Amino acid sequence: MFNAILMVIAVLFLAYWCSRMLGRQWGMNACSKNMKVISQLQVGQDRRILLLRTGEHHYLVGVSQAGIQLLAEVEGDFEEDMPQYPQDMVKPSFQEILDKYRKFRDEKNGVDR
Repeated sequence: MFNAILMVIAVLFLAYWCSRMLGRQWGMNACSKNMKVISQLQVGQDRRILLLRTGEHHYLVGVSQAGIQLLAEVEGDFEEDMPQYPQDMVKPSFQEILDKYRKFRDEKNGVDR
């Protein structure tokens, strides 16, 4: 029985370790200094339109299972969809988010604590 429990723990540890290693490797491949996805729009089950910035140029690109296609080069000043946290801004902790959810749920259901 002890050996079975030890084997389960070993398998879970190895799965965690492998996922961390693969995540780092994929994360490095996804980052680029020269190209950034500014915005994306899902237009079908497997189709998206991306707004990419490369240097000073912006491009609309269509992405589907059939491939990637340049739709247009666009001009303008675009904001990113996902705001970045400033360095000095504190990100909310999981506990704070959970407390807000519980408070909202309790107010919705009329429960007093």
